[in-house]
Amino acid sequence: EMCIRDSDYIGQGLPILLENGSKTLQILQRFVEDEEERRGYILTKTPYMAKSDLYKISGHWQHYKNSMFIIGDEDKEEEAFALRPMTCPFQFQLYLNKPKSYRDLPLRYNETSTLFRNESSGEMHGLIRIRQFTLSEGHIACTPAQLDEEFKGCVDLAKFMLSKLGLHDDVSYRFSKWDENNKEKYIGDPKSWEMVQTRMKAILDDLELNYEEVDGDAAFYGPKLDIQIKNVHGKEDTLITVQIDFQLAERFGMTYTDETGNKKHPFILHRTSV
Repeated sequence: EMCIRDSDYIGQGLPILLENGSKTLQILQRFVEDEEERRGYILTKTPYMAKSDLYKISGHWQHYKNSMFIIGDEDKEEEAFALRPMTCPFQFQLYLNKPKSYRDLPLRYNETSTLFRNESSGEMHGLIRIRQFTLSEGHIACTPAQLDEEFKGCVDLAKFMLSKLGLHDDVSYRFSKWDENNKEKYIGDPKSWEMVQTRMKAILDDLELNYEEVDGDAAFYGPKLDIQIKNVHGKEDTLITVQIDFQLAERFGMTYTDETGNKKHPFILHRTSV
C-alpha cells in the first residue's frame, strides 16, 4: 500500500510512491526539516546534477564514479554531467558564497535531498538499497574547538529521529575506519588519519556508545560512525551516518578567519538523520 517497488517500464530500484507512501514522505520531510531548523540548521535546495568538474574537486569522480549515473562522455563531448550521489559538494558552494569568520561557525546546512546511486541489481532490496532515494542530509562547518560538541549534536539528532520512528532499539553502531594497508582508497596522509580517528574514538567513548570498530569502511575523506540496522534478510544496512571530513574543505578552498586573523580550513561533518 506504500509503493510500486519495481516497474518493468521504469526500472529496478526506482520505486513509485502510492498515496500512503507519498503522504508518509511528506509528513517525514516536514517533521525532520522543522526539527533541524529548531537545531540551528539552514535549509538548502541544490541541483540534482553537476558537471564532472565539481566531482573531480571533491574526489568523487576518482573514488566514487562507478556508483554514479553519468550523463555524457568526456572523451567525446565538451562537458559531462552526473546525477548527484550526495549533496556535500553542492552545499560547499554555499559556504564559498561569502567570506567566513570564526564568528560565523558552526554553520549547519540541511537538505531533504533526492539522491541517485548506480547500485548493482544484486545489491538492491526493499526501500533501503535502491537507485533513487530521499534522505535528510546535512553538513556542518566548524572549528577544531567545536568539533566534539557538533559531532555529539549529530548523534543526538540521529537518536531523536530513531526514537520517534520506533527504531532506537533495533540499531547497532559501527566505527568505520580507514585501512592503512589500502591507501589507494583514500585521500590524505596516514598521520592525519590516525589523529582524526583517535579524536573520533574519544568522542564515541565519551558518548558511551557500544560500537564495533571496522577497518576499511571509512569514507575516502574521513572516518565515520555508521548506525546499522538488519534488513528482512538478516543483513546489515547503514541507516544513518556521521562522518568527520578533515580534507575536502582544503580541496574546495573553504576557509574562515580565526581570532588571530589567520585563514584556517574548517572541519566538515557529513551527517544524515532519517
